Amino acid sequence: MIINRFIIILFFIFHLQFLWAQKFELFLFVYESDQTESGAGHVAIAFGEDTNHLIYYTKYRQRDGGGRKVERCSLHEALTYDCTIIKTQSKTPSLVIYLPVENIALGELEKVSDFWHLKEPWTLFVNNCTDAVKRVLRKSKINPGFAFMVSTPNELIEDMVENNQDKFKNQTYRCISGDLCFYLKNERNGVPQTLFGKRKKRNYIVNKPCF
Repeated sequence: MIINRFIIILFFIFHLQFLWAQKFELFLFVYESDQTESGAGHVAIAFGEDTNHLIYYTKYRQRDGGGRKVERCSLHEALTYDCTIIKTQSKTPSLVIYLPVENIALGELEKVSDFWHLKEPWTLFVNNCTDAVKRVLRKSKINPGFAFMVSTPNELIEDMVENNQDKFKNQTYRCISGDLCFYLKNERNGVPQTLFGKRKKRNYIVNKPCF
């Protein structure tokens, strides 16, 4: 009897460890500054067990639709949601970046993302779309780097690549849609572009590799 209980307890512990160690798919959807009315760009996030079962989050100012959550969506549905459903974007994102996640429960990521994308309102200096995504990345044990003052999608991607160069080089982290090197070389900084109208000329000749 005691042995049977001991076996059941061991099985329960093993099962919990297995659930905790599950691997998840995480994706960043990055819109260039030129794609957005504000000129600051936009970033959204999705994660789930596979590309057909994702939870998608996108966060805007309240007047532009506020925070949105879409459960049980496909990668294609997440890719097109902002331009076809809420129509805050005219095109699909210029980049889609794949970041595998492990050793964290899916429910934990969902809980953090619910709070920062849905409960906490959009604010420019504290909780814009990039700030909300960075919170989820940190919970996922992904190093998003550090951007001071106003966080923009451009700063997030630059910092993340700089702080995870080995993983981008060996394709653990990778861009599955768009040209990451072109983005890193040419994307305008959202802050000066938004506040001062400062733009830089694009360089269409990009030396690779870029990290």
